[in-house]
Amino acid sequence: MNFFSLLISSAGLHSKRKETYVLATSAIILSGVLVQAATGVMGLSLSLSALTAGAVIEVIRLRARSRQNHLDRLWPRVFDSFQNATQSGLSLLEQLESLATVGPARLRKHFARLHGDLYRGNDIAESLGVFREGIGSRQADSLSLLIEVTTELGTAGVAESWRKAAANLRAEQAMFGEVIAKQGWVLGSAKVALAAPWLVAFLLVRLEQNRAAFETALGAMVLITGLLLSALAYVAVNKLGSLTLPGRIFNATC
Repeated sequence: MNFFSLLISSAGLHSKRKETYVLATSAIILSGVLVQAATGVMGLSLSLSALTAGAVIEVIRLRARSRQNHLDRLWPRVFDSFQNATQSGLSLLEQLESLATVGPARLRKHFARLHGDLYRGNDIAESLGVFREGIGSRQADSLSLLIEVTTELGTAGVAESWRKAAANLRAEQAMFGEVIAKQGWVLGSAKVALAAPWLVAFLLVRLEQNRAAFETALGAMVLITGLLLSALAYVAVNKLGSLTLPGRIFNATC
């Protein structure tokens, strides 16, 4: 469940996680009910419900990847802004207020909320935790860590830390950007191919003799075995096709 929570946070759905859980569960149950009503084969219904669960995860994963790719391009500007503000002697609240009004549009509400929380005197660690989970990205984790260090130890040398963070982000994006794009096409094609046998099975079961065969114990065993093999193939595709990228600094969720 921690994996799913982190995925939802990365997709920008942390504030709507309960609704997301309900919609995902409803889609899984509804797919099973519809297939059962159409075919009357319990094994196929359960299998397609499991495939729907995988499809839901993939939809959220695609949203998370698209959102993170867009946010990644914004963070160097944010770190540059903190560097300039630190060199100019602006306070943390002044920096946050500036980003809430003239910063990247997709991040303004998060900086506005953080500014409001700190302005009201809320605990900085708690406020930064809300900020991190609201954005759900490694860069937000790094930013909040630097803010905490600045708060605890002062601003000496922090401007250089902001500069290095921005430079590292740009170098990382240049290194991984093209590889990640190509990897996405390959993995996407492999995952779509996993659904093909089940579409064939759904068409075959429309014939009475095939449906009768699938309703037997042997037929159910064939379907369950196919489901297990599909799950194994799904895990293998994700494992073998994954890149070792830097993970989030803070993995706990609220």
